[in-house]
Amino acid sequence: MQHIVLIEDNPSDVYLMNLALAESGLVFEMTNYPNGADALLALCPPAGAPHPPLVPDLILLDLNTPCSDGFEVLARIRGNAVLSHVPVAIFTSSSSTDDKHRAALGGATAYIKKPTQLKAFLDGVGIAVKQLLGETRSEIRS
Repeated sequence: MQHIVLIEDNPSDVYLMNLALAESGLVFEMTNYPNGADALLALCPPAGAPHPPLVPDLILLDLNTPCSDGFEVLARIRGNAVLSHVPVAIFTSSSSTDDKHRAALGGATAYIKKPTQLKAFLDGVGIAVKQLLGETRSEIRS
């Protein structure tokens, strides 16, 4: 089972992400944080915290999160020794070249623009996530 962290404040996008992954056949557990601050508390807890940090298989990060900018969250994740190996995909409505460039410089593994059409969202996002989790192309197409 794959553990995915989704940092997303829009309930509709959270619902669609769950639906897209379920329809892709991926066996997963998803933890959603509606803002960057809550996600960072779970992913990068302060020293001496009572719980160990959450180490997922994949982090999907919206750039426009309340409380912490997505680029700030990405920087904190990439600066954390425990999480530095975890793939982080920016999952956003922004098609800005500057945002894509900044995400790449910040260490994002992928940049996924949120599709506006339902079928494209369900098909494309599921395939992209399976690829990020290391599934082979033959498994993705079947």
